[in-house]
Amino acid sequence: MTTGENLPAIAVVVLNWYGRVETVACLRALAALTYPNVSVILIDNGCAEFSAPELATLVASAEYQRTPMNVGFSAGANMGMRRALERGARHVWFLNSDARPEPGALTELVYAMEAHPGPAIVGAKILQLQSPQRLDSIALDINLRSGRLYMKGHDEIDSGQYDHLSAVRAVAGCAMLVSRAACERLHGFDEQFFAYLEDVDLCLRARAAGLGVAVAPRARVFHNRVAATGPRQSTASLYLTTRNHLRLMRRHGEGGRFWRAARPLAVAALSIAYALRGAGQRQARLRAVLRGLGDYRRGVVGEGAAFRA
Repeated sequence: MTTGENLPAIAVVVLNWYGRVETVACLRALAALTYPNVSVILIDNGCAEFSAPELATLVASAEYQRTPMNVGFSAGANMGMRRALERGARHVWFLNSDARPEPGALTELVYAMEAHPGPAIVGAKILQLQSPQRLDSIALDINLRSGRLYMKGHDEIDSGQYDHLSAVRAVAGCAMLVSRAACERLHGFDEQFFAYLEDVDLCLRARAAGLGVAVAPRARVFHNRVAATGPRQSTASLYLTTRNHLRLMRRHGEGGRFWRAARPLAVAALSIAYALRGAGQRQARLRAVLRGLGDYRRGVVGEGAAFRA
């Protein structure tokens, strides 16, 4: 890679939802990227914490958009994706507002994307911002029979044990590069998920369409998970994760009659067990999971009861 003119145009899509401090830190990290042919699209999702003039002072070649209400990660990211494709982006980098990429991270992702044959979706090595030596995840894996979902490498000390990985089942939407062809073919994230597990769904749909999913371990991104969910998952995220996990497995689950019957029970049990772990607010967490189970059975999609007390 030499000059920006000879490199694929990349658009970075970042959503802000009442997270100004985190988003400013993310934008400053983007301004330090060494990849030369990049633009940024920031979407104020149901809030007005930025403006186009201010954004221009933080990142050159950035574009500002705003939604009148919280449309969720999936719809907000798709809004940015459509604008990126209109502007001629060859690939779209979906980046969480609480993420901090290293300067060379995007370059490594593009190298992996442009390999021959290249994958359609590439994820980064996600490290914990508070403990940079520890992995947040290197990839995501899911047992399509039982529904058990894994953040591969989570909380492990990063000693290069996963640096050999290339093709994987899924990668985290925290820092996910998606080719233009995949964006157009898959139409972005499923907006009925609203937020949570839309990244796994996108990767599984890509694989079903014959498109590759890979991780580029040399692309390092630091994730402030505490800013996103607090010390434990919020009730909103528990509700959405529970409901969306069941929806995900209904769409992608494998196995015969036994697994089709057992899988929802297994996912429900895992969700309840997670909600009851640890001290404090157990009842609130359990109520959120039970609402998620009920709304899944009722066919509720989108925001649903995510922010109900």
